[in-house]
Amino acid sequence: MLKREIAKRVFAKEFEACRELDKSERPASETADSKSPNLLISPLGLILNRVFAVGVLTELDSIGLQNEMWKARIVDPTGAFTVYAGQFQPDASIFFSTVQVPAFIALTGKARIYEPEPGSVFVSIRAEEANVVDEEIRNRWVVDTAEQTTDRLEAFSDALASGYRGEILGECLLERGISEELAEGISIALERERAPQEFAKQLKASIREGLKSLNLESEDNEEAKADQKEFVLELLREMGGGKGIDYSAFVDAAVSRGIPEELVEEVVRSLLAGGQCYEPKIGIIRLVG
Repeated sequence: MLKREIAKRVFAKEFEACRELDKSERPASETADSKSPNLLISPLGLILNRVFAVGVLTELDSIGLQNEMWKARIVDPTGAFTVYAGQFQPDASIFFSTVQVPAFIALTGKARIYEPEPGSVFVSIRAEEANVVDEEIRNRWVVDTAEQTTDRLEAFSDALASGYRGEILGECLLERGISEELAEGISIALERERAPQEFAKQLKASIREGLKSLNLESEDNEEAKADQKEFVLELLREMGGGKGIDYSAFVDAAVSRGIPEELVEEVVRSLLAGGQCYEPKIGIIRLVG
């Protein structure tokens, strides 16, 4: 019986950077199986076939005849997932035909990659199941995914610092308690990536900003930022932010009420990262809910 791949937690930024794992790069046990699933590998060595993601549904379009295909955009603190569901994913298709945008949603699906020409790569999720969730569940997913990604970043950093490559690196990582799959993935990734440190640095920064947006810092900072965010939220609601407003006009209105422009931009970035508002189009911001 073909083993069902585990759905991996991964941030959008790392997922978007995934590329196809060639069959020649897989273990002999897998390459010998003609039914082995298509696998992707991230710059940090995460090997995946299925994904579990939670975020804010900010865009939803019917792109097929008679609503046979749906395309969705799911935002997390680091970026956005592109998601599709069609007639061969009936549960997900029914969900997308009824859900209202915006909404917090959780979904599982298969990772897909399309390369129409060299250098042009599109990574997406073919949804299997999706459900509406609340902000608390989204926040829990962000924290759990951040912990797993941080562990992977640390293992990747150790691999870089070791100076080893190939089988010797794999053995070294196994001795340090790294799983066999991740050790193998990191070894492959280091053979592929030309500037792995830069991607790791960017991902770390995205995770830090994402966690900040959840107000998980000290109580004093949390209370101060909560007050600032609430003031900005009230102003957004007052100006009709539920329907979408021009960002420049909003900043001007906030500044006219004595709020420093830098503070407005910081709070709006936090709201965007935290999924409490989003950009339905460039220059327009809209509240979620």
